Amino acid sequence: MNASVEQLVSLQAKPEKIRNVCILAHVDHGKTTMSDHLIGSNGLIHPRLMGELRFLDSRDDEQARGITMKSSSISLLYVPGAQYLPEGPQSCTTEQKLREGYLINLIDSPGHVDFCSEVSTAVRLSDGGIVVVDAVEGVCIQTHAVLRQAWQEKVKLCLVINKVDRLIQELHLTPMEAYERLRTIVAHANMVVSSFQSEQFLSDADAVLANEAALASGAASSRQDAVDTSLDEDEEPVFEPEKGTVAFASAMDGWGFQIHHFAKLYAAKMGCNASALTQAMWGDFAFNAKTKRIVRIKAEQQGKLTPLFVQLALDPIWKAYEACTPGADTQAILTKIVKALQLTQVPAKAVAHSDAKAALKAVMRSWLPLSEAVLNMVAQHLPDPAAAIPDRMERLMPSRAAQLQHSGAGLSPQALQDLERIESGMQACTSAADAPTVVCISKMVAVPQGALPQRVTAANPSGTVFVGFGRVFCGTVHEGDVVHVLSAAYNPKRPHMHRQEVKVTGLYMMMGRALEKVAQVPAGCVLAVGGLDQVILKSATLSSTPHCFPLAPMLFQAAPIVRVALEPVKPEEMGKLQEGLRLLNRADPFVQVALADSGEHVLGAAGEVHLEMCVKDLQERFAGVQLHVSEPLVAFKESVFDRGDAAYRPGKIVEIDVIDEAGILQPHQANGNGSNGFVEEDPSEALEAAGGIQSVDSLQQLQARIRRALDDCGPDARALLQRSWLFGPNRTGPNLLCCGDGSKLWDAQGDSVAYLNRRPQAGDAETAPAGIESTEDSPVAHVPDHSLSVPLGPRTAARVLGVADDSHSAESASYDLDQLENGATSWQHSIESGVVAGFQLAASAGPLCDEPLWGVAFQVAATYRKQQQAEADRVYGPLSGQVTSVMRQAVRRAVLEAGPCLVEAMSLCEVSATSDALAGVFAVLRQRRARVVSDEMREGSGLFSVLAHLPVQSSFGFVDDMRRKSSGAASASLMLSHWERLQVDPFFVPKTEEEREDFGEEGQGMGGKNLARILIDQVRRRKGLALDHKVVESATKQRTRARKV
Repeated sequence: MNASVEQLVSLQAKPEKIRNVCILAHVDHGKTTMSDHLIGSNGLIHPRLMGELRFLDSRDDEQARGITMKSSSISLLYVPGAQYLPEGPQSCTTEQKLREGYLINLIDSPGHVDFCSEVSTAVRLSDGGIVVVDAVEGVCIQTHAVLRQAWQEKVKLCLVINKVDRLIQELHLTPMEAYERLRTIVAHANMVVSSFQSEQFLSDADAVLANEAALASGAASSRQDAVDTSLDEDEEPVFEPEKGTVAFASAMDGWGFQIHHFAKLYAAKMGCNASALTQAMWGDFAFNAKTKRIVRIKAEQQGKLTPLFVQLALDPIWKAYEACTPGADTQAILTKIVKALQLTQVPAKAVAHSDAKAALKAVMRSWLPLSEAVLNMVAQHLPDPAAAIPDRMERLMPSRAAQLQHSGAGLSPQALQDLERIESGMQACTSAADAPTVVCISKMVAVPQGALPQRVTAANPSGTVFVGFGRVFCGTVHEGDVVHVLSAAYNPKRPHMHRQEVKVTGLYMMMGRALEKVAQVPAGCVLAVGGLDQVILKSATLSSTPHCFPLAPMLFQAAPIVRVALEPVKPEEMGKLQEGLRLLNRADPFVQVALADSGEHVLGAAGEVHLEMCVKDLQERFAGVQLHVSEPLVAFKESVFDRGDAAYRPGKIVEIDVIDEAGILQPHQANGNGSNGFVEEDPSEALEAAGGIQSVDSLQQLQARIRRALDDCGPDARALLQRSWLFGPNRTGPNLLCCGDGSKLWDAQGDSVAYLNRRPQAGDAETAPAGIESTEDSPVAHVPDHSLSVPLGPRTAARVLGVADDSHSAESASYDLDQLENGATSWQHSIESGVVAGFQLAASAGPLCDEPLWGVAFQVAATYRKQQQAEADRVYGPLSGQVTSVMRQAVRRAVLEAGPCLVEAMSLCEVSATSDALAGVFAVLRQRRARVVSDEMREGSGLFSVLAHLPVQSSFGFVDDMRRKSSGAASASLMLSHWERLQVDPFFVPKTEEEREDFGEEGQGMGGKNLARILIDQVRRRKGLALDHKVVESATKQRTRARKV
């Protein structure tokens, strides 16, 4: 090992020498392989095993699958230029290492979408990121996802274009063709980041305009500090090779370079300045041999002059790879390169190796060491903790003014002083002894008891100990300190809630699968903390004072939508399963564990691979029992059909009488999309908007997006949102309950009224609206003259969304409640609480198969009618309970009257395949109900990229099926995209012969089964709900089964 733990600990005291870096990429783009070379620069891996050992993949299934599943960290020492010394970093003295060295805290993260939560934990602890892109495949869908996560966490980025050797040996591109390919990848990556910048700019612009309008009306004086009224100009591209933020590499062969490496090599020969040559090496510049000057390539000279990057960088590398061509004199070619470049570190026996590829690797690793190119880029262009925190502070912890405005009223002077010290300490990244301590624990890591450098009593029979993986943002944490563990819901105003005190039993430096014990860790460093396994479930904030707001929660790009029911093979081992599920829930930040109403233990995961890993951990590590695993339980939602651009027509109004009170509820369903909708047209954006409000900034962005959506929807949608009362289910879902608009029941059209539990009343015929006939079986409602329509509910959701009508609020506030009879005010409160509870129940379990509702708005009003003779007892229970029951019935009936439909989750599928495999690719997609979005050939690669939307219900086994049908020539990756209505009526019945000919008997064409009905029946059968199936098909059919005794 080239650096001792003591040397690394000494560098922790120098924040300017610390770099917290995570590696981000699409799956199989070479993150872990590149990490091996970076780790090998510290002498932890033998040179022959670099790129093959996968040092940070410590799990058996990671090694077997060849993908990373868990993020892991390691601390490295980097001394600039040490790789070019005769004995490498070992040639540096201890003083030189401490004076010139950098402490690189490297965090390797998974590239598979199923483990996106591990990416979130890695990004939260990092100040910079290395984005790795395959030179052949280019920017893929998961690359988009990790770039967005890094952008949201305000992490600075550098780009490494990996697998350049594939352009030479697989695609056989010329240097000029490869140059065009590399330029395309850099431009694509910059375009992705630029799209995020544009989104942010539009959100900021909307927030500024809204704030100015509010200030003009005098309504935003209290929010002035919460809006940043300064709009930045267009920023420069993030990835610029001429500025050193892009490196080109081949991790498998162990070499990499930046442009300035070749600029320094050729500057003296060309008689120019190295920095000027660096700027000219990327772009349309060429070297004129006659004038000995660098000239710009004009449009008419394209193809005639060779760009400098091709001439000075790619041509020499392509010539070196000629040593691997069949029939080439490998030793002669490589010997010439070694002598020309004076590579004294390459032994003669390495050049004379019988394996041409091994000889080439030895020369390239000595000439262009990968670790030097990547770590130099990290040290020079990624920020240290003190430089990064000002940009990240807004994301990590809102400003003290914003915190006090929203939830800080009533704090003591000491609490206000501590909050000010925490804010200033985090912004300065101070490690002073008197500074408050703030530590972010992003996840809990399960390690074997034997991996700890000290003896610790295991908290469970499996011998597993949990340590918190985190980072110190302020102060210094010592072993033995007593800290406050703050959950995400903690508020300093209520210090007795969501807070626990615990003693730190151990501090560790993470070295891959090993842990090195340390006495203290200052601000800006990554660490592992012991003693937290009984107080932290997944993530938390540690603080030395209770007067601290918790850090903002992490953002996840997907949701656990795949579930299975688990039970032990031996019933007596149920206790072990329960304990194993508890440990798994703590070890995995993304897993969900629940107990179903049927008593089953349900495990939720992000995808098929994640689910397999969780079950394997349960069986082999946490529970140690054999399990019965059910078929995957895919989540669905319920909604109503989109009305599109059709003229607005009110949906059904469902009227229900409360049995022993004089009240009438009138829920009115309004479709959540189309001309009267509130859900945005892009379902993925709607998911994002409905994901919960995490901070003041995200609330302003949500309001800005709502305003932009309303501009395209018209006045009906604005009027609907201005009456919004609350969201559901769980008060955060994508459904709206709207207050009544003051209209009476008789204002509705006659065929828009449905009745439940109606009792005939005198005078029904006289008060019936025109066009409705009264019969004994179908009486109409009677509203006496002394009835009064009561507006229900405060318009809370409208205020949160920023669309509340202040004039209407003032008008409602001055409503003359004296008009109500005695007790009407309490009656209204009972009605409101019952309506809220009933709406939440109905929104969480729809009428089709008890799945949550999605994208539906409801309007409710109540009519108060004076009782002639009050009943002595409420034999049917309290009023609020009755309202809850009837409100749930009314909402479910309103959905059925409006035309219910099933909503299924959709994955964005990206398939890379050769032209020969396209037939098999499209056959598999068609078989699994996928909808192809685009198919195009990747420029310069020879591969076709197919994008499709694939139902999650049809995605199980999709990757293996694709690989089998294409004979291994196609690879696929899936990422949760959005929710989408299934455009099949589950209750379709043909009414005419034309409908029967066009749609068949069940709406799926001739001979086709009703897909929506099949999926609904599957869910209902699993939940034990009633099915419309015949138990006995033919009761009179003769039985022919022989009875043998």
